[in-house]
Amino acid sequence: MSDSAAPQVSAAADRASQTLHRALDILEAVAEGAHSLKAFEERVGLTRSTTHRLASALVDRGLLSAVGRDYRLGGRLVQLGHQASERLGVAEVARPVLAALAADTQDAANLGTPSGDDVLYVAQVPGRRRLEIRHRVGDRNRIRDTALGRALLIDASPQRWAALFADAPDAPQAAAFQRDMEAARQTGHALHLEDGGDSIRCIAAPIRDASGAIVAAISLSSVPQYMDEARMAELVPQVVAAALEIGMALGFNPSRLAP
Repeated sequence: MSDSAAPQVSAAADRASQTLHRALDILEAVAEGAHSLKAFEERVGLTRSTTHRLASALVDRGLLSAVGRDYRLGGRLVQLGHQASERLGVAEVARPVLAALAADTQDAANLGTPSGDDVLYVAQVPGRRRLEIRHRVGDRNRIRDTALGRALLIDASPQRWAALFADAPDAPQAAAFQRDMEAARQTGHALHLEDGGDSIRCIAAPIRDASGAIVAAISLSSVPQYMDEARMAELVPQVVAAALEIGMALGFNPSRLAP
């Protein structure tokens, strides 16, 4: 290749990269509520002809659909998203986030998924405390008895919450659970404060996938001497942020939960 040809190839590659980025900008604009060529022009800063050309190419590939002058996300994106979710398990995505959370707080970080009326621990990173709460991968607990399980139930109906006590009715305990779940639904996270018995303190938050459904939950657990109520309150945003980071890696769009 001659010296004069090299800059031409580089320039062509730059133009191709720029075109790709602009096409992706259009896809993101549609995902965030823009549905017309005019809206794309304003969002991406392109001329009408270039915008129309890129939008038409995306329609041809099934990444956008067009009804008249209205553009929506295309069915091919649904197929690609489904394939990606099948290949990228939540535990695989969550492990580096769990590791960072445990390293930063020195407390144990856990990942759980629902399994009937239980929560199944699918990943765990130990803390660095002299005393700590440690769960092993494969362990199960009743979903109603842990912050991790309660985070998984935030979107469930009150009827589902009540059904968890059907096998051993305990009116005061069931009523307290309902109140705790209503609070968790309002705040977006769940807490476990046990100073007697198992002496556990735990903060948990749900993980949502691309559909917005809760598919797992993350928790940070310790004992009261390392995690008093004031420290729990300080750690809540960090746990919620970690859950959101994992969810976004799975395709979750936080705007789904916007009021």
